[in-house]
Amino acid sequence: MKVLLINPWAGEVFPPPSLGYLQAVLKQAGVEVKACDLVDAFSERNNTYDMVAVSFHSFSVKSAVGLRQMFKGKMICGGHHPSAMPQQMLDIGYDQVVIGEGENAILEIVNGNTNSIIKGKSVNVNEIPFPDYTGFTGNRTMGMPIISSRGCCFDCSFCASSDFWDRSWKPRSVDNVIKELQLIVTKQFMFEDDNFTTHRGRAIDICKAIRELGGFNWQCASRAETLTDDKLCWNLKSAGCHTVWLGVETLSQDSLDRCNKNTTVEKMLAGIAMAHLHGLNTMSQFIVGLPGDTERNILETVTNIKHSKIRRRGTNTLWILPNTEIYKKAKALGFDDNSYLTEGVSYYTYEQNMKTLSHWSKLINAA
Repeated sequence: MKVLLINPWAGEVFPPPSLGYLQAVLKQAGVEVKACDLVDAFSERNNTYDMVAVSFHSFSVKSAVGLRQMFKGKMICGGHHPSAMPQQMLDIGYDQVVIGEGENAILEIVNGNTNSIIKGKSVNVNEIPFPDYTGFTGNRTMGMPIISSRGCCFDCSFCASSDFWDRSWKPRSVDNVIKELQLIVTKQFMFEDDNFTTHRGRAIDICKAIRELGGFNWQCASRAETLTDDKLCWNLKSAGCHTVWLGVETLSQDSLDRCNKNTTVEKMLAGIAMAHLHGLNTMSQFIVGLPGDTERNILETVTNIKHSKIRRRGTNTLWILPNTEIYKKAKALGFDDNSYLTEGVSYYTYEQNMKTLSHWSKLINAA
């Protein structure tokens, strides 16, 4: 068996952990495997592979048709988008679609499973091999990605992660995480978990272990309200964490409640203030265009930013991601699923036009 893995998203900051894990699992099973980014896939089209596998999210799925036409043999796909819309992928010619975690599923396919749709069996995150990024590039400016846990227990209306993971959270053990860190060649990395600090005690234990290793310079992503803990922030900073990326989304309580964020403005601002007190940088990310938002909600956000410890921030216009509450609203208003294949992810502009959304972004960025 000879397998080619393709990363179809040129915009990745990091090499893709999903395909890194698949490559490692296949190599461990004795499968001959090669991995490449989209730009290098063109040079592979005349080579012979028993199977070509691609992991798509909705931002990259616009390359799905072109890739299917480029490779004439057996082709499978998985990832967030195929998991949400498997029939769409079969309709454009993919032979098999994996839903959910792919490590066990790709081994089933290698061993002869021919079902068109395969639900990936849950993996033990402490037993699978560490990801192998051979063949992938990424721009590596932020170091290497580390996934210390899989999943998200929250149910934000705009996010596709909780649906993909069935609203579950699977943490790796502290020892397992540290073993991977000891193998990476760079001292820079980022915990790419949806919410690294969700479990306070586990995050502190990982920080203690990193501090014992010494010399690491890293970042993580999480929710702002978890940073209200003084001990947690001290441990993050003392272990070498310099920045925590936060999905703040909005500082209007009305908007937070409408998008099922399950937190309060006061808790998030308190977390950011605590991080600031410990010398931790925070990067607050906001969304404009949440359903039901008006300029009043944006101005509330602007006012709260001005009276907060927020120093770095960015805005994103609301995307329509499959199987989210936003997607359901857009479908009811005429959204066409085929747009994913031609454009990637569309903005939610059924309530406000882009001119208004751009204006709102400028208000937040200038606060």
